[in-house]
Amino acid sequence: MARRITVWAAAALLTALYIYTVIAAIGNAVLLPQMADSMGLGISGAGWFWLVFGIALPVLVYALALLIGKGRTAGPRLLVIAAGLGLVAAVQLEVLHLVPQSSFFG
Repeated sequence: MARRITVWAAAALLTALYIYTVIAAIGNAVLLPQMADSMGLGISGAGWFWLVFGIALPVLVYALALLIGKGRTAGPRLLVIAAGLGLVAAVQLEVLHLVPQSSFFG
């Protein structure tokens, strides 16, 4: 029983972290255009691409991790979900460092 509770708690924590990345990306997509408008600028096509990419990536990776983990025992399933979260974090950091912030504004 304790093992089941631990597995469910770990799964809930990982899911909450995925949800956090999606909510943060939605916040960026909502607030960045408002900030750009206040400076008299707009969001470029590339900027919109990266904003939507930030929302879609965690959702797609989570769905793919659940699909890959389907039919496996709890341990490997949690590892696949955690690896997907690591992938999302790494890609988001790469986008943050490789995409110039000036390319968001047009």
